[in-house]
Amino acid sequence: MNDEKPSKVGEEARQVLKSAVHDELVKKAKLGQDVIVNRDGKPYKIPAAEALRIQEEANEYKA
Repeated sequence: MNDEKPSKVGEEARQVLKSAVHDELVKKAKLGQDVIVNRDGKPYKIPAAEALRIQEEANEYKA
């Protein structure tokens, strides 16, 4: 594994992507839609509200 810190541009890109995913999960949760997630290498269909809760509890998203 690479021990180098991501560049400033790389870190900004990661934050933008996280924000975009969060925004989409919020939209889908409000509409009552499902999302497909990867669990142990297999695709699972779960409610977007559950995916949003998991993301926020894991402190993966920081607004």
